[in-house]
Amino acid sequence: MRHPIARRSGFTLIELLVVIGIIGLLSAITFGLFRAANSSRNKSKSRGDIQAIAMACQSYRKIYGDFPCSATGTDERFSRDLLDQLIGRRLIRTTTPGGLPTLLNFDDSSLPGDPAKRQKRSFLNLGEVNTNDNSKLGADDWKGGNPACREFVDAWGNPYDYRYRVLTPGKYLDWKSPNFLFVCAAANYVDAPSEGEILALGEYWDLAAFGGTTMLRSGIVPGTYFDENGGATGPFRADNLVNWSN
Repeated sequence: MRHPIARRSGFTLIELLVVIGIIGLLSAITFGLFRAANSSRNKSKSRGDIQAIAMACQSYRKIYGDFPCSATGTDERFSRDLLDQLIGRRLIRTTTPGGLPTLLNFDDSSLPGDPAKRQKRSFLNLGEVNTNDNSKLGADDWKGGNPACREFVDAWGNPYDYRYRVLTPGKYLDWKSPNFLFVCAAANYVDAPSEGEILALGEYWDLAAFGGTTMLRSGIVPGTYFDENGGATGPFRADNLVNWSN
């Protein structure tokens, strides 16, 4: 009597492991492609932001004679003052012959004309570049020191870092470069351990030129942006916006 051959049902453990491995591999590839596409999109957006801000800074200088400056020189204040000047809230003006420029509100009473009728001169609209703006706040809320609408942020949501002249005696002439320094921290951003003022030797200046007489790279993109502690080898706070190599 011939016995029927039993048919196998289900999968062996090895087969299940192979299937799981294939699914995991495909998931990893898909996730990697998604991350690469998202990173490329963020970089493209941030490069566009930087070009828009750079053009706005050039337009600002044509009107007021210099790039946007900072009142005190801290990290946070540089970001705030840059935004305020490019959207027209504040402007630099020399109030005494031969004196330092002063950062004034656009409706300051010392400026020519009727402050009540004066309009902001905007060089960049608040929708062209991402900001941490709270659009629900009124137009004048910034005067009270509220944190809304204070700085430009990159596609990762981190603030752009801007450096130029500080409008205080002893610091204004310390900025040796004719250009400003603008950095996107990108995905490598970490909060600074402390508020850093300009001209930290290892932060913005060529370490070989002791005394800060030569900037490592002036303009929009520094060759390398050092950390707050002046480390020449890192950890770095920012990517190189040209090569994104850090």
